[in-house]
Amino acid sequence: MTWEGCCEGTTACLALLQEVHGPDTGKKWLPPEQACAAWKLGRAEEDVVPRLVQLLRHADRRVRGGAAQALSAMEGKARGAVPALLEAYAREPGGMALHALSSLDDARAAPAIVRHLLESRMSTLEHLGPTLAPVLLDVLENPESSWESLVRVRYVLARRASSHTDNVVPRLRMLLSRELAEPILRRPPGASCPAAPAPSCEVIFDGCTPRAAYVASVLAAHERRGAEVAPEALQALQRADVRLTPVALHALVAFESPAAVPLVLQQLAVPECRARALTSLASLGPVARPAATEPLLRLLATGEEGWERARAAEALGRGGDAGALAALRQAVYAPHSEVQAAAIAALGSDAFRAHEEELAPLFHQVVATHASSLARSHARLALEWRSGQEMRPADSIDCARVIPGHGAGWELRQGHTSLQLHWDKVEGPPREGPCADVPDGDSASVLEAMGEACLVGRDDGEFGGTLEVHEAGRVTVLEEPQANPLQAVRMHGTLVVVEGLAHLAGGAGRLVRVDESEGRWRATPWVTLPGAPMAYALDEAGDLVVGTTNQRLDEVVCGRAGAFAPAHVLLVTVDGRLAPVEPVGRP
Repeated sequence: MTWEGCCEGTTACLALLQEVHGPDTGKKWLPPEQACAAWKLGRAEEDVVPRLVQLLRHADRRVRGGAAQALSAMEGKARGAVPALLEAYAREPGGMALHALSSLDDARAAPAIVRHLLESRMSTLEHLGPTLAPVLLDVLENPESSWESLVRVRYVLARRASSHTDNVVPRLRMLLSRELAEPILRRPPGASCPAAPAPSCEVIFDGCTPRAAYVASVLAAHERRGAEVAPEALQALQRADVRLTPVALHALVAFESPAAVPLVLQQLAVPECRARALTSLASLGPVARPAATEPLLRLLATGEEGWERARAAEALGRGGDAGALAALRQAVYAPHSEVQAAAIAALGSDAFRAHEEELAPLFHQVVATHASSLARSHARLALEWRSGQEMRPADSIDCARVIPGHGAGWELRQGHTSLQLHWDKVEGPPREGPCADVPDGDSASVLEAMGEACLVGRDDGEFGGTLEVHEAGRVTVLEEPQANPLQAVRMHGTLVVVEGLAHLAGGAGRLVRVDESEGRWRATPWVTLPGAPMAYALDEAGDLVVGTTNQRLDEVVCGRAGAFAPAHVLLVTVDGRLAPVEPVGRP
């Protein structure tokens, strides 16, 4: 059945819309019959609107969802359906009615959105139109908003910062200034807060988090406006509130402010904060980076773990400091594969373009002889970028040997501009345990119980994603917005999140280690992969085997006539080292 030919004419498409097969499995996406019929009906004339309105009360959720989706696609022709959609939204806030209301962008829906905010899908709230989107700012401004509402609004506003109108940032700045002007920082109503909560390097949102932190977090997503927003972020930092400080520091790092460097360097000296500090240092702009060069060189030389030295090399690669050149060249053959690859990636960055002539022989040597497939991949790309000529990797293999077909639950899904690598998840969130009450759990890419807590990952392809820990009364943000969490796997007792994305001309992937110490959670960027992850498995020794693309998306798609998709198969050991796996069957 094709989407063009699934039904012809309004009557036939309405009949197909009501044709359901078997019990409702609760899947987020509509079955093909309802999806195709809704698509066709969305192109019909407005005389079909009354019949679709009737179906908004249908007994089957799939039919109700299809009717709402069709009305959504009709846009202006379906404005007469707004009252009926509001009724449907009140009956079923988690259904598709809000999707239609957001598409119609009618002001009449604003009060209902506020009333049902905590029950509505965040993915739909993210796509509110210019008329309805300001209602989220209203929630942020309302001193009576609960911390749960603020958490949701913060997430939604931060996720689509690039699509906000120009008047959003001034409004947020005024709100933050107002909150910071209070002698005692205001917090959501009803919270009983300890006098001195334990400090943390991660961002924590709960009933005791100042309202200013939610506003500052949204502002941090507006990186392009950083210079003008930095004064408010600095003012927030000066309030020295343990829950506001990490958010304010994150904002200053996002704005590439030199004022962030001293605090980030203080974090670098604390083992529990080192992963967060290294991520921040790699993000700082050229004005801020020089002050971090010496501490990073020390960490590159003396760091206790391979990931620490590797992340230090990455941060040095952003600065291009000539004083780091010798140390990075020496690290190319350091006794850890992760450090080697990071050093090559740093030397191949634009920051060291002035040294490309002296580095070219090293890149050729690495491509020809280096033991690390990731180091070879980085060196090959460095040579390609400088010469404009493709260098075919010698170690690529047919991806049919890597992607385990229907085994391990992975599959390829191709969109218009990107190819995302997914797996078949358990349908819907678990009914019991700490992950049962996670908002929009059925749309999460990762739901992993960790004692009384739940690790929640959300992947939105090229738009990034988040990695959070949800506990009773608290949400800890571990990573955002560049994370693409795909799957969680336990390796030798350690929880590891597989992240990655194949998009346009390249792909990226990494393994992130998640752990907890004295009630505080942290995410460690542990291992960088040579491309987007396609498959994974644990071997007999409990080590992780990962299959990845080799960063060439135009050759990734298997199954096409004549297509050849180079890929890497790698063994990840417990200490974070990568070793190639010989292509003998599937991993």
